[in-house]
Amino acid sequence: MRRKLTFAEIARHLKHDEVWTAALFYGRATPTHKDIRQLAELLSLSVETLEEDFRSAGPPVRDVGHVAHDPIVGPLRDTLALYAPAIRSVVVENMGDGAISAPHTKVHVERVENGRNSDIRVVLESKYVQYQSW
Repeated sequence: MRRKLTFAEIARHLKHDEVWTAALFYGRATPTHKDIRQLAELLSLSVETLEEDFRSAGPPVRDVGHVAHDPIVGPLRDTLALYAPAIRSVVVENMGDGAISAPHTKVHVERVENGRNSDIRVVLESKYVQYQSW
């Protein structure tokens, strides 16, 4: 039987954020054995089938070069590129000179109602490591 589950519904079952859960389905995140068991239960699949599927898919894809023309990802990328120097300056002013850790980044997406239209809020939360002096 085909079930129409949203990423948010699956995420609640897995006890993960919906963006991480969507990344899992796009081959950009790695599930734990517990995640696989819970997903198998939710989707009425065998644990062995899912483990084999994730194993045969290989490591998560980290290349993002092909998303430039996507109507959602492209503008996000353009926005970050446009504001990157300003964002960097503000971060350095507030946090000191350092680096953001991509592997430690969490992404949250929220719908924002503002009258006639809906906007979107994308929050990036990451570990920040200051450069050392020696």
